[in-house]
Amino acid sequence: MAAFMQRLFNVEAFIASTFYILVALAIIVDVAAREFFNESIFGIQQIAVYLVIAVAYVGMGLAAGQNKHLRPRFADNWAPAAWRLFIKRFSDLFAAVLFLFMAIVAFEMVEHFYKHPDWFALRVRAPGWSMESGWRIVTHGIPEWTVRWLMAYGFFSTAFRYAVFFIRPDLKPAESGSTA
Repeated sequence: MAAFMQRLFNVEAFIASTFYILVALAIIVDVAAREFFNESIFGIQQIAVYLVIAVAYVGMGLAAGQNKHLRPRFADNWAPAAWRLFIKRFSDLFAAVLFLFMAIVAFEMVEHFYKHPDWFALRVRAPGWSMESGWRIVTHGIPEWTVRWLMAYGFFSTAFRYAVFFIRPDLKPAESGSTA
């Protein structure tokens, strides 16, 4: 299980890094187009925003996998010391159930948008071929569900990790900055 968790982390880290590189390239290309041609590339800023959103959802699983989610620590010593192990295990189970619920809701949203393919997340202008007019610039719509599935994946990936940490607490990394 530890090897699988590490592979999953590596794949998601690669995907998140690739998306960040694409965001940087999109911004550089857009700025260059505005500076040199006095024209912005239609839709590229929206693409960059969607890529950043994708990084955030993939990053949820990465943060959970390294036990680096932000959490308030002010109440860490409110419970008796004998209860702390139970609270840590219960919090992993609670987080797994909460993120699984959010994954189910997000999946239902994906299903809804899949049934309405005319709802577009973004429209991109690009060259297109037509038998009547030959090459011309056309607007291509990217369906909403193709973007929304990243929400479901991010929530499910995070829920999976917390479920594994509940079942196998030895796989949970030590919390950085923790005094316990």
